[in-house]
Amino acid sequence: MKKRMSLFMMVCVLVLFLTGCGGNDGGAAEKSSESSSEEPIKIGVSAFPGWYTWYAVQGFGAFEENKVDVELVWFNTYSDSLQAFNSGQIDAVCAALSDTISPALSDVDFKVVLINDNSAGADGIVAQLEIKSLKDLKGKTVATEIGTIEHFFLLNALETVGLTEADIDLTNMTVENAGPAVISGQVDAASLWEPSLSYAASEGDTNLLFDSSEIPGLIPDTLMVSGKLLKEHSDDVQKIVQAYFDGMQQYVEKPDEALGYMAKQADISVEEMKTAMAGARLFSIADNHAAFHETAENYSYLPYTAEKTAKFLLDQKMVSSELEDPEQIFDSSYIDKLYEESPDKKVPNTQAD
Repeated sequence: MKKRMSLFMMVCVLVLFLTGCGGNDGGAAEKSSESSSEEPIKIGVSAFPGWYTWYAVQGFGAFEENKVDVELVWFNTYSDSLQAFNSGQIDAVCAALSDTISPALSDVDFKVVLINDNSAGADGIVAQLEIKSLKDLKGKTVATEIGTIEHFFLLNALETVGLTEADIDLTNMTVENAGPAVISGQVDAASLWEPSLSYAASEGDTNLLFDSSEIPGLIPDTLMVSGKLLKEHSDDVQKIVQAYFDGMQQYVEKPDEALGYMAKQADISVEEMKTAMAGARLFSIADNHAAFHETAENYSYLPYTAEKTAKFLLDQKMVSSELEDPEQIFDSSYIDKLYEESPDKKVPNTQAD
């Protein structure tokens, strides 16, 4: 497992390092005379492999074909994209579901209209070589950044083997520092996201004990859209969602071309981008519809995931109140329309060999 993940992780280091140094600027699509919005609709994108798919959508001309004027706005720092969205500087943003909770509790007007992927290996727990399993973490020092999605991931991973936070010596450390700490032996294990996961799993005498592919649905990545855009240009939002899946269909049919558009933005090779994409499981229209509507007491159901994530954030005092209605975050109507028309439209299987 370590050898397989090391290749993926090293590529993600390269992706995030290069994009952090600048990457290629996101560009606006050509203006469509039939778009209802007078100005380009700005979508914030940052360096997570699954979000590079928007550059394939743009590259294939799917926005123009659906007559919607979209500008992909690149952010080197993910938190800057959230701040820009919450302050109204952009119309939509690629965001982890966990980062929708605080805005919802702060009365930011938005809805999640699309799940484009789940983390499927881009988050993980790395330990010293002599630690062979999650059960072996009992009584050990485990580092992560308390209150983040990585802390939430760690607690859920421990739960799979009957352990809780009380069973470990939890050390609060930034994810960026926790990776080197586990390599140097300063801590026994660490719960990490990219690129720190890459570094810790591929350097030194370490074991990758567990990754996010083993808890499907825990870390969904979404498209948040402002209430203003939804109210004033709902038809354009529908066109954007349609364009996304049109682009994904093109990705299925022309994978090298799609990866080329994505790799250009990341400033890496097509093969490196293909490897990086293995950490994200892309969601089809049918996957989205199921996540929105198929009620379940597990992470396959979006409101359940939102509720559990919100409770975690409240327990950690990262938010000050309960999320009383998790369904308030979501608007499935755009997916519902596509599901009625083309429920079988495919997306790439990025985890295929």
